[in-house]
Amino acid sequence: MGVDVIRPDRASFNLIETDAPSFRSLRADALYRYWRTRRDEALPRRADIDPADIKPLLPYLLIVDIHREPFRIYYRLVGTAVAHFSGLDFTGTFLDELAFDICATKDLVDAYRTVCERRQPGIGMAFAQLNHQTALDVEYVICPLVDGSGKITQCLVLEDYVSKEGMDIGRVRLARQA
Repeated sequence: MGVDVIRPDRASFNLIETDAPSFRSLRADALYRYWRTRRDEALPRRADIDPADIKPLLPYLLIVDIHREPFRIYYRLVGTAVAHFSGLDFTGTFLDELAFDICATKDLVDAYRTVCERRQPGIGMAFAQLNHQTALDVEYVICPLVDGSGKITQCLVLEDYVSKEGMDIGRVRLARQA
């Protein structure tokens, strides 16, 4: 059996404005709740995040570095489930060096920039299609992390795949041009 190919449909992103946002992904909800426990009154630092606390989420996690002047996103760590779905491990790559199939690079840069400027987490959704029918939704949450001076230098991100009924997402990965 071959691997199904997903084609892009549409995407959205919004800042999280409430203490109890509505997630479709249980994993995205779990990461957001964990991140909130690490922040007290301020944003958490990378050192406040213990991977052992969120072990089941690790395959879906990304850690990105925020570079400024110019504003760029660097993928420091890409989880194995994200790499599998994407069809490549883009650890060690800048976002503007990639072309994702379900989200425009500009839209992702704008999402990260908004999270950094507003100092709030955000939630996004990309709608993927399979053979002209909606196959699954890709939900992601971006949670900012600060350095010792309070400047956002990284984001903890979780990307999850919310399948439609009858869809085996273990076989699905994004199309890659040869």
